[in-house]
Parts: sequence; structure tokens; C-alpha cells
Amino acid sequence: MLALEKDTLLTWENYLEYGKRQFFKEKSVVFKQDEVGSGFYYVKKGLIKIVSEGTSKNERILDIVGPGYLIGEQALDDLPFYSTAISHVDSVLYYFSKNDIEELTVKNSEVIELLVQSLFSKEKLLLNNINATSADTQYQVAHALLYLMDCYQSNEINLTQQELSLYVGLTRITIYKILKEWASEGIVSIRNRKININDPDALKAKLRLSI
Repeated sequence: MLALEKDTLLTWENYLEYGKRQFFKEKSVVFKQDEVGSGFYYVKKGLIKIVSEGTSKNERILDIVGPGYLIGEQALDDLPFYSTAISHVDSVLYYFSKNDIEELTVKNSEVIELLVQSLFSKEKLLLNNINATSADTQYQVAHALLYLMDCYQSNEINLTQQELSLYVGLTRITIYKILKEWASEGIVSIRNRKININDPDALKAKLRLSI
């Protein structure tokens, strides 16, 4: 999975005074799927889990969003949220209403460009994820873990194997078998229900071998 273009979105830091600072405790819902919102959020601190809700069988974790990214931009077009956003850890977000954005765009047209670039980057991310699903299972898991390392900015991934299966879209058994094999090779280890990446280069090698 491909990280979004952080350098582009970091300039939102210049406009935080126009937003409303909000704190979300771990596991708090930021917005819910199918609700019609009236603004979007900038992630200042923490991690936000983006989930597609449905039956338990079809539920998917679509993304883990870290600092410097936007979520919920579709609300600006009066569209319902296509997913549910849940704080994965205690998080600080800035909320921008439609009125806030209208005021901002009058003062600085760069804001429109930033929104467009954010949406374009997410389209590229979606396309990359779709392409990854056509690869073998080891490629998919390696790809996901490397992306999550970037999101967490850490070699420790705070996801259970069940959550990783919901994220990658593979069965829990498949995830277990792959991680068990990689643990025997010293690539990963599982401690306290968290996945630790001991050898990122070996994961990157898995990607090359699967091409």
C-alpha cells in the first residue's frame, strides 16, 4: 500500500487556526458511514482507523491514517461518508466546516489545490491497493506491513492478527500462517498482540520476489 504525499498535505499546518481543535479518545467514533457530514478533519496527532461497515463477514479496515492527512473530504459535496472513522489511539484532529473552507478559499486559493491533491492522492492509493490484491498473499501482507510502518512511524504495528486480516482482506488463518513463517525467519515477531517488524528489508525483498 502506498503512503499519501505527506509533503503536500503538511501545508495544512498553516491553516489550523481556521479549524476547530477536537480530542478523540481511543476507540471514539469521529464520523459514521452513510451519515451526511458538513466538513472534514485534519489529523494533527494520533491514528485514525477507517472502516467499511457491513456484515461482520464483509467488514474491512480500509486504512490507518496518521498525522498530516485529511479524512472525510467528501462531506464538502454534501455526500454521505463512505466509511466510519474511529480513533485507533488518543488523537487530536482539526475540524473544518464548509463555512471554514469557503472563508479560506477566499483568502487563499491554494486551499482548493490542496484539497484536490489530497483527493487525487487517495485515488492513487486506492488504485495501488486494488493492484496489490491481484498479487500473491505474501506480497499483500508484506505490502500492508510496510505501509503500516509508515503510518505508525514505528516498527511496532498495534494491530492484532484478526485486525490485519480485516485490513488486507485475507483470512485469519492465512495471516497466521504467513506471520508464523516469517517469525521463524526472524522477519517479524508477535508480542502483546502487536506485530513487530524486525527486518523491514526482508519484507521489501518479499515484494521483489513476488513480482
